[in-house]
Amino acid sequence: MISEVTRSLSARVLGVFVLTSLVYVGASRYVFDLVWGTGYLSEVIGAHMALHVDYVLNDIGVPPRIERAQAIVDKVPVDILITGPDSNWASDTRFPPLEEVPFARSRFLLPGSVEERPAWMKTVELIELARRDNRAFVKIHSGAYDIIFASPKFSEPPRPQLTTPIIAVLAVVVLAGCYFAVRWLMKPIRWIKEGAARIGQGDLDYRIPATRKDDLGELAADINRMADDVREMLEAKRQLLLAISHELRSPLTRAKVALEFLDDESIKANLLNDIREMEQLIADLLESERLNTRHSKLQLAEVDLDDLVASVVAADLGEGGQHVALHLPAAPVTLQADATRLRLLVKNLAENALRYTEPDRPPVEITVSASADSAEIRVCDHGRGMSAHDLARATEPFYRADPARSRATGGLGLGLYLCRRIAEAHGGSLAIQSELGCGTEVTVRIPRRLAAAA
Repeated sequence: MISEVTRSLSARVLGVFVLTSLVYVGASRYVFDLVWGTGYLSEVIGAHMALHVDYVLNDIGVPPRIERAQAIVDKVPVDILITGPDSNWASDTRFPPLEEVPFARSRFLLPGSVEERPAWMKTVELIELARRDNRAFVKIHSGAYDIIFASPKFSEPPRPQLTTPIIAVLAVVVLAGCYFAVRWLMKPIRWIKEGAARIGQGDLDYRIPATRKDDLGELAADINRMADDVREMLEAKRQLLLAISHELRSPLTRAKVALEFLDDESIKANLLNDIREMEQLIADLLESERLNTRHSKLQLAEVDLDDLVASVVAADLGEGGQHVALHLPAAPVTLQADATRLRLLVKNLAENALRYTEPDRPPVEITVSASADSAEIRVCDHGRGMSAHDLARATEPFYRADPARSRATGGLGLGLYLCRRIAEAHGGSLAIQSELGCGTEVTVRIPRRLAAAA
């Protein structure tokens, strides 16, 4: 979940937005602190505070007049407490004991960096501030008397401090709004990602919705045009393969018919072997070219792997089938595969193992096994094996360990390459283990369901 969020372009854009906001807030705070450090704000606010204190003291007088204090209470939403040598009056009896109110002078209004304080600052020095129970208290020293203001009135419930929750809620709302806005802007990217995946898997008829008239909409349209071009190129390639197959096989067929009129059976047999070899080469080339693309179409069906392997050994290997030891599991192994191509894979592996196994050596072993999600075919011979150099290139097309490329020592060099392409087309893999003098083991693993591999 966390990795998906970190890979999301919307989350990254939102992260840039949040980071920019934090930088902006930090810069604003720095500017505020810079202005505050000059003392300008404290002077402005302190001067206005001193002016209001002068008004209050002149109105109430010294000693304080209770009737004037009551008049202030009637007009302004505050309660007043007056204490002194001969006075202890309160507009409301619910005033808390003064020793419980944490009065203190304001450091903001009385900055310590000011050496020569103006006259109004002497008035500010008479003020002490405090907060208790969500109420603001202001104490003014007037000679021997203390005048305390409390807001709001005790007859009114204190207003809850909603500043922080409101800011938090607004921040969440703004952040959520930004996220959904960014997500909407980036929605075509999700369409493009899905479309590219489906087109890459061979669904060339799929088209990405191109409803937006912006850069992402133009990108979606360009990908759709690319899919059209790829489909046309693949169709042209398919037609070319069909044409090559027809043009090459037709003269070979005519040559085979003409050979029937030869009287020399030895020459006829040699020429027929050469023609069959050419036909096999053409067939392998066409099949390898079909499989050499992610868009090759497999004729998928439920295949009983046990029956398929047993059928290849019995019917396709001729006399070589007598030199094969077949090991099948007790329970049938079924998988979703292209039966024709899977049959070609097993046949090529078996023929390749028989070709390099001498008659006096132990038989070729073919083992079929399965797990919950994959099937395995293992073909093991006891021939001369391969060197590390040959093993690294064994599945390359037309690679032969014999540099003379004699037919007596090998085939066309396409067998293992075709087997690897067939396994990969099914979403599987082919692995080879070999050692000179100890034989070769080829293991093919194929998912039992092709969709799971994709």
